[in-house]
Amino acid sequence: MSKAAKPADPNAKKKGKLPLIIGLVVLLAGGGGGGYWWFAKQKAAAAGEEEAGDHGKKKSSKKDSHAKASHDEESEVPEGGALLPLDVFTVNLADTDAQRFLRTNVQLVIDGDEAVIKELEHEKLPIARARSMVLDLLSTQTAAAIATAEGKDTLKKAIAEKASLALHHEVIDVLFSDFVIQF
Repeated sequence: MSKAAKPADPNAKKKGKLPLIIGLVVLLAGGGGGGYWWFAKQKAAAAGEEEAGDHGKKKSSKKDSHAKASHDEESEVPEGGALLPLDVFTVNLADTDAQRFLRTNVQLVIDGDEAVIKELEHEKLPIARARSMVLDLLSTQTAAAIATAEGKDTLKKAIAEKASLALHHEVIDVLFSDFVIQF
């Protein structure tokens, strides 16, 4: 007579798959952690190269260098000078069809050094005259005229010219750190 075959133990199959599942989970977790570590290390190395290269200047990509080159061709701004902040201007614009205003923060780059800025700040009158001239100039502008890049460039040149007269120092550049037009 033949002996009846014993049915396979269901726990035996589960025990065989459990180490496989645990092994896969550990492998995936280790791979994810290793990948994160590798990418973090690459990012840190790239940041270190940026700081070390060009004495802290940002390395630019080919796209950035093309954009920078075309921007440099449009407006050549000399390096150097001292920064004279004129604070925030809020003016009504000269639009006739609606009430519009401009809020901007103007800073002037003056040909000179910090001693020139301290002298101007000590006298106070030249800075007050420059603010007044800039305020008069801004209030004669229309929103459509200064909303474009060309309009802002024209406004910068006019501000530099007026401020140079008031300060008795050459204004190399005019910087807008805020420029909000209410339409």
